[in-house]
Amino acid sequence: MVFTDVELGRGADATVYEVDWNGTFCAAKRLHEILLKDQAPGGAEKLIKNFEAECLTWSKLRHPGVVQFLGVHMDRGSRLPVLVMEKMDTSLRAYLDNHSKEEFPLHQKAFVLRQVTQALAYLHSQNPPLVHHDLSPNNVLLNVVSCVTKVSDFGLSRAINPSALTRRTSIKGTQAFMPPEALHNPPRYNEKLDVFSFGNIVISTLTHEWPSPGPPNQYHGERLVALNELQRRELYVLLFTAKEKQLFQSVVSSCLENRPDKRSSSVMLVQKLRRIESTLLSRGQVAAPIQHLRQQLSAKEEECRQKDEVIKEKDEVIKEKDEVIKENDAVIKEKDEALQAKDIVITTMQADMQQLRRQNRVS
Repeated sequence: MVFTDVELGRGADATVYEVDWNGTFCAAKRLHEILLKDQAPGGAEKLIKNFEAECLTWSKLRHPGVVQFLGVHMDRGSRLPVLVMEKMDTSLRAYLDNHSKEEFPLHQKAFVLRQVTQALAYLHSQNPPLVHHDLSPNNVLLNVVSCVTKVSDFGLSRAINPSALTRRTSIKGTQAFMPPEALHNPPRYNEKLDVFSFGNIVISTLTHEWPSPGPPNQYHGERLVALNELQRRELYVLLFTAKEKQLFQSVVSSCLENRPDKRSSSVMLVQKLRRIESTLLSRGQVAAPIQHLRQQLSAKEEECRQKDEVIKEKDEVIKEKDEVIKENDAVIKEKDEALQAKDIVITTMQADMQQLRRQNRVS
C-alpha cells in the first residue's frame, strides 16, 4: 500500500489519506501517535484492543449505504493500525459548504437523506443494534456525480477511546447533533440517538448551516422557561422555504423529540423519505438524480468529444510534421547519394593521377 500524500480529511483522533492499494485508490485513516501516550493504566492497550474489535464488527457489514471496510494495514515502526476503506468524493458537510441551494436542488437532497436513513435502518437492524454514536455531515460521504451516499466512521470514536463520550462531545461541531440523553452523566441512550442526529442532518442539508442549538432556557418576562430541542434550533428551521417546511417539518420534529421513545424509528424515516421523493416526482421534479447524472454524463461526453477533436488536430499537425521530416530525409538521402557519387569520382581521378605519375617516372 502506497500513500499518495493527498490528505482527504483530518480529525481530532486521525488523519485520512488517499492511498494506492494494489492499483485501486482507497482512503486510509491513520490514527495519531499521541493516542498512545494515554497515561491511564492499560490505556494504550485498551485503545488498540477496542479498535480491533470495532474493525472486526465493521468488516462484517455489507450494505450499499455503509462505506466498505477493506482491511487494516500495520505501519512499520508503529503500534497503531491504519484503517483502509473505500474512497468517496467528499463529505456532505464539504459539499454543502461549497455549493449553493441552487447547485444542490431539493430532489437531490431528498435522495441523499433517504440513503442515510436506509443505512441507519440497516445498522439498527443488527442484533444487537449498532448505534453510530457520531452521525453528522462530516461522516456522511457522497460521490458528486451520482449523489450515491454512504455513512462512515460509525462507532469508531467509541473504539478509539471507549471512555470518551464527554471528550467526543468537546470536539467542535459534534455536540450540536447530540440528544440530551447522551449528555447526561452517565449517558444512557439507544439507537434513537442516531435518529436525533439525523434530524439535525436534515436541518443542515436544507439550510447549508451548522445547527448549533441555542440555550436550553429562555426568559418569558420574569419567568425562566425550558425550551425543547426543536425550539433550541428554531433559528435554523425558520430558514426553511415553504416547500421545505411542507415536506420536512414533520420529519425534523419527530427526530428532535426530547424523549427517545417519541422519536421515529429509522425504518419509519425510510418510509417518510420515500414519500417525500414520490411527492417531488409527482410535482414534475426528479426524485433521484438520474436527470442530473445524465446531464453530467452528457457534459463528460462533450468534454471527451472536444478532447478527441484536439487530439485529432494534434495528430494532423504531427502527421504534417512527419511528412516534412520524410521529405527532408529524402532530400538528405539524395544529397548523401550525390556526395557518395562525387567521392567515387574523386577516388577514380586520384587513382588515374597516381597511375599517370608512375608512367611518367618510367618514361
